[in-house]
Amino acid sequence: MKIRKIGIIIISILILALLSGCGKQPDLVTVNIAPDEAAKTSIAAEAPKPLAAPSKTTEKAAAAVATAVPPAQTAVQIPNEFSLNVAFAQQAPFGNWDAIHEEACEEASMIMADRYFRKLPLNETIMEAELQKLLKWEEERGYEIDLTAQETVDVLRDYFGRTARLSTAVSVDQIKYEISQGRLIIVPAAGRELGNPNFKQPGPIYHMLVIKGYDGSKFITNDPGTRKGNGWTYSYDKLIGAIHDWNPKLLTGGVMTDANMAKGAAIMVVVDN
Repeated sequence: MKIRKIGIIIISILILALLSGCGKQPDLVTVNIAPDEAAKTSIAAEAPKPLAAPSKTTEKAAAAVATAVPPAQTAVQIPNEFSLNVAFAQQAPFGNWDAIHEEACEEASMIMADRYFRKLPLNETIMEAELQKLLKWEEERGYEIDLTAQETVDVLRDYFGRTARLSTAVSVDQIKYEISQGRLIIVPAAGRELGNPNFKQPGPIYHMLVIKGYDGSKFITNDPGTRKGNGWTYSYDKLIGAIHDWNPKLLTGGVMTDANMAKGAAIMVVVDN
């Protein structure tokens, strides 16, 4: 009798083990990302200084160092689909699209990112209150209505206490990689190039939004420029092509044209935590 019970227990354990291994595993894809610049700097610092007439030994040493330098791109595997659960509220929380709220996309994007990392709730009332506090703080420090990507990093650091950095490695693979590592991406954009049908046409000259995920063909965003912006998707090419930083030096008579906006640098803000 005991032997029979032991046999049943063993069979049950084997069945559970088999079932646990039958769960669907996440599909992985290989992406090419920018190499670690710090690592390259470290390796370069260790390279031997060339002599006026290099010997065979120094030539071999130099070749070894050159081999050790990371390639232009590094291949890594990430999930084929990935999304972070970032709460949403539009930049005009109660539909009050006045002169202030029409220009508050940068602030709304930063508030969404901050509250995600702090695990705090967000709704229209909270967004409006946070916007007013942040806008007042910026005004006291001389910030203009439109913030550049660098100024966005500065505000994230000085006001929110967040760790953020600029990256010029703007590519589909790089953005997907950063998000798969739990980071958020805030991008400056030529708003009219986004082609969002929910914008009051022709759309904003300059815009900013949060990229929080991706699927097989699109980026998943929190776009504060529309009440439908929670999880709004843009095709990879559409969003990448629209990424341009605000540059006040490109203003003509105090006005930014579509053509000049498209000359803004392709850059993004990576929010680490």
